Amino acid sequence: MQNKRGIISDYLPWLIIGIVVLVIILLAIFILREKGISLIDKIKNLFKFGN
Repeated sequence: MQNKRGIISDYLPWLIIGIVVLVIILLAIFILREKGISLIDKIKNLFKFGN
């Protein structure tokens, strides 16, 4: 039983970080949609640079 507890405690911080990042991404998408800005257009503009 102690091995399972050790594995859970090892992965718990990464699981929490993953969930937080996912929530931030979902909020960003929702906010961009509310403002009428397409996320795909934003990403395309990031890769255009000087063109």
